[in-house]
Amino acid sequence: MASAIPLTRADMKRLADYAKREGVKAEVQIDDFIFRVSADHPPAKVDGSEESELDRELMEFDRKHGYR
Repeated sequence: MASAIPLTRADMKRLADYAKREGVKAEVQIDDFIFRVSADHPPAKVDGSEESELDRELMEFDRKHGYR
């Protein structure tokens, strides 16, 4: 028979709130029970001007070396 979870719902919510607020992964291990939570991280935004600069440099390189 499975034993009861050693954390209360309130404990798990506090840990999840902490992980989200701090932007970290948190883990609690009690005997064989492990509770892990991770913050949701939005995808990193790419600066469009930086990407354009890299594209321009690549096109210049390609032209210089006869690729286009």
